[in-house]
Amino acid sequence: MSNHEYYDEEIAYKNPEDIGQMELYSALNSLVFFAGNIDLVNQALSLTIVDEFIMDLEHQYLRSKFNETNTPHQSVFLSAQSQMWIFSAYELMRTWREKITKHIKTADNGGLSLKLEGLEKPWDYSNYTIQKRIEEVTMLIEDPELVETMRVDLKRTKILFVQMALLRMSLAKHQMRKRPNAAVLMPTVGYMNRWCGSLEYQINSGRVIICNLSRRDLADAIRAIPEMTVPSDEDLESFEAAMRGPDDDELKSLFRT
Repeated sequence: MSNHEYYDEEIAYKNPEDIGQMELYSALNSLVFFAGNIDLVNQALSLTIVDEFIMDLEHQYLRSKFNETNTPHQSVFLSAQSQMWIFSAYELMRTWREKITKHIKTADNGGLSLKLEGLEKPWDYSNYTIQKRIEEVTMLIEDPELVETMRVDLKRTKILFVQMALLRMSLAKHQMRKRPNAAVLMPTVGYMNRWCGSLEYQINSGRVIICNLSRRDLADAIRAIPEMTVPSDEDLESFEAAMRGPDDDELKSLFRT
């Protein structure tokens, strides 16, 4: 019997060897207009390969901590790799969401045909990006239901993207998302998650702790995209408010009342 079973504790993380090698890659490719774009696909493949590498580092770090054999270099190297992966994952999701949002806005404004006309004007050179845009806009014209599919995928990934943005803002800009003047506490310091070894970062707005997030949390959330329940608009608004949190002045006012 393991210690976890003895204490009747539920482990929220799978062992790395129990995770399919291409799960993260396949999950990203399930998003509309993702798999057909070679640039997004290549980035997803890189993200998947490095995720596997970092999970191994995290597992080694976890074992070395419990065996008291860890070295300062382990945590520093893991921190560097984790932060670079988080930045890359955020940028990939941001790029895809930006593309989908533009398509939806064009469709809502009735501008798909005009957009296609502009893209199909003669070019004096071959351009892969323009050709992909032509294909996507053509598909949207021929199958209007794809617009609703895009809306669903945006909603499905919104909570994940907010979490990515929270962690990215904390690590890269040392700020709280949507609260640039909030005082953050040691935003780049990660502490080992005792279940999976991933470095966990505390997200705070002033004196209020919003949540703890790790690189592994984001990776697992990406893998779960195909099974994600589509949240309601009310759920998304509530989540946004919770993740923004009160600033110090709002908190003082709250306690005064």
